[in-house]
Amino acid sequence: MSNKVFLIATSIVLCQSLHAQFIMGNVVDPRMQSLVGAQVFWLESKTGTTTNENGYFKLERKSGDSNVIVSYLGFVQDTFPIASDMSFEVFTLQEGITLNTVEVQTTRNSNSFSRLDPLNIEKLNSGEFRKAACCSLSESFQTSNAVDVSYTNAATGSKEIQFLGLRGIYSNLLIENHPAYSGIIKPFAFDYISGTWLDRVDIQKGASSVVNGVQSMTGAINVQLKKPNEDFPLLLNAFGDLHGRIEGNVHLNKKWNNARFSGIYLNTAFQQKSMDHNHDGFQDEPKTKRVNALIRNTLFGKTLEGQINGQLVYEKKEGGQLKQDAPYRLIQEVQYAGLSGNLGYVGFNDPDNSIGSIYNLSHTKIDARFGSHHLMANESNAHFIWLMNYSFLDERHKISTGPKLVWSQAEESMNGNKISYNEKIASLFIEHNFKNQLSDAPTLTTTIGLHADWIAGGKPMWSPRASLRYLLSKDWTIRASIGRGFRYVRLYAENLNLLATSKQWNLLNPPKVETSWNSGMNLVGTTFLNGQEIQINADAYYTWFQTQMVIDLDQNAQQIFIYPLNGKSKAFQAILTLAYEPFRFMNFKIGGKYTDTKLTYQSGLREVPMVPRFRGLISVDFHTIKNDWLLNITSNHVGAMRLSDKSGVPATLLQGHKSTTKPYWLLQSQLTYVSNSWEIYGGAENILDYTQHNAIIDPKQPMGDYFNAAEVYAPISGTKFYLGFKWKLFSAE
Repeated sequence: MSNKVFLIATSIVLCQSLHAQFIMGNVVDPRMQSLVGAQVFWLESKTGTTTNENGYFKLERKSGDSNVIVSYLGFVQDTFPIASDMSFEVFTLQEGITLNTVEVQTTRNSNSFSRLDPLNIEKLNSGEFRKAACCSLSESFQTSNAVDVSYTNAATGSKEIQFLGLRGIYSNLLIENHPAYSGIIKPFAFDYISGTWLDRVDIQKGASSVVNGVQSMTGAINVQLKKPNEDFPLLLNAFGDLHGRIEGNVHLNKKWNNARFSGIYLNTAFQQKSMDHNHDGFQDEPKTKRVNALIRNTLFGKTLEGQINGQLVYEKKEGGQLKQDAPYRLIQEVQYAGLSGNLGYVGFNDPDNSIGSIYNLSHTKIDARFGSHHLMANESNAHFIWLMNYSFLDERHKISTGPKLVWSQAEESMNGNKISYNEKIASLFIEHNFKNQLSDAPTLTTTIGLHADWIAGGKPMWSPRASLRYLLSKDWTIRASIGRGFRYVRLYAENLNLLATSKQWNLLNPPKVETSWNSGMNLVGTTFLNGQEIQINADAYYTWFQTQMVIDLDQNAQQIFIYPLNGKSKAFQAILTLAYEPFRFMNFKIGGKYTDTKLTYQSGLREVPMVPRFRGLISVDFHTIKNDWLLNITSNHVGAMRLSDKSGVPATLLQGHKSTTKPYWLLQSQLTYVSNSWEIYGGAENILDYTQHNAIIDPKQPMGDYFNAAEVYAPISGTKFYLGFKWKLFSAE
């Protein structure tokens, strides 16, 4: 659960609980980046605390306390008066202090690996999002070595993530630790979270907490969004590239009083330019219209906290052949409406104790035409969670528990063939957290949890999970985890890219539920080279399936066979990342990963297509002393990957589509200027101009037997130059 919002389940607790007064807040620098480990204490009573890994704190207020002192290494210590009715505030410290004419300044990594969190979490903050155009969440991982972005469709320009060797559908997308965008909307969700909305992204590797659900079969992507009480009163952003893409963002935030805040966040995207870089007669990128609106309301009372959020999305994509005479056309419309929120009681004497509720309601509609294929899908979801946190035995033990209700009703109709989904699930989860010491850095922490699900018309599902973190020394930490997860499939929506082929679909009793186990280890620490710190992070994770839906493209090049797993299915990935600051003005990150993903098809155990065995990353950052000029250069290596068998397809049509792809490098760079109110940035993607020239098989006959626009493994368009700006209005307070 978010460390800012503790939630409520029943009014009984409100009546019976004793409560104390607290002041909560966020400590930030002048550019609104959170400061982790800042000291916060009362001037009068001298009691204090430190900000957590997100830059937030909660401090008990005693009689007579009226001034807070905030300090952080390399920043000017400041004293802030606290009004009697104030319950939440953002405290801004000025960067740089002077000691005997020597200026001391600090730099903070925008991409960090936690050594203290019980779970294996890689954090990306707003500084990391400045290194690329980052118009959406799907584009925010370009400088991360943990998450890969793959190409899926030459007709729509669609992309999806790969995580620990498997598709992104096997990871859980969380918004502030709450499950979000489930069902048929999930393959599109990463594009519907605008880049300017992002405050921080936590990449949780392996089996994560049962409190967040069990859909995290490989891990979870937890997104912290900007909040009205933290964001600027007004933010304007515009972005455009030479391929005709234009995006805009507007943030409007209002402080009603010291406890209530509201925000409206608008995102629009347009692309109306037709390009055909590889001269195959198809648009490289579809014409796009998207309107995306998010409304947020937050409440910070003395005993109650909560928020309510609403989102509306409409997107239409049009692509296909450029010819006028009976062209192959693509038209894809997505409509989404979501309402979510929480309410919590925070008046306990012990701030680690809380009780609350979370809800999420949504409806999605998809209407997609790919030539002669027509998919219509709709889904309604309702999630309700009640959660209680209770610490005991000197706060070394903590229990998190509660019930959950999930209702989902969906229907997919492809060319008249309907699949219905009706899921009613009652769940109960319990999780125990233990730390062997009361310090901020205990030597040992463990998390053991169980998620029990009772499914209407089905058997109970038991999902145990456990993780361990051990502090080998003050600089080195080792972790281990194991856990079970499951998910409900959405057959057509999750394989929408395959509609852009002439293949016939053969459904051979595919399962509606997939189950798997994941285990892994993590080693993170620091050493020194020439007096400078090197961050080292090593991961090794293994996922194996018990039940899985197999998408078989190997049996017949003109057909798709979908059937239940009968044999082994496994994914292993080893990741190594090194971060080093050789000079005060330069940061360097290098990483590599090895992936072995195999699945049992009718023909036997084989590598899963379109998954590179090797990937590499080199990212270099340069910045001026005042951090007003920032330059990032990032290169990604994509190794060879297996392609599906195509026996029977004429060899003349298989240019670039034979058994294995060639490895390649991608290069991108961005220069950013930052002032108090302005950010101006420009850059280029795919600087080396590497493209998959023959991305479509048999593009001249899209209604023929061999047409295939779904086997895309590299960029289709060439070098892309772009320019953008952000303007922020600071509060007058």
